[in-house]
Amino acid sequence: MKCNLCEKEIDNYTKQFHQFAVDEKHTYDICGDCIDKFIKWQGEKYSVLFPTRAMKKRFKK
Repeated sequence: MKCNLCEKEIDNYTKQFHQFAVDEKHTYDICGDCIDKFIKWQGEKYSVLFPTRAMKKRFKK
């Protein structure tokens, strides 16, 4: 199985951990590296919207 974002092979693929379902028609298989990047991007956006000390410390802002 290949990652839909970076096209690298997904090691130890499991539907539960690697499949991202946007809605009934759109599902994507995502590798662990891309999941980590997405979580970091999301955390950076949340730290701007909700500026808590924990988020600022985590992202050094």
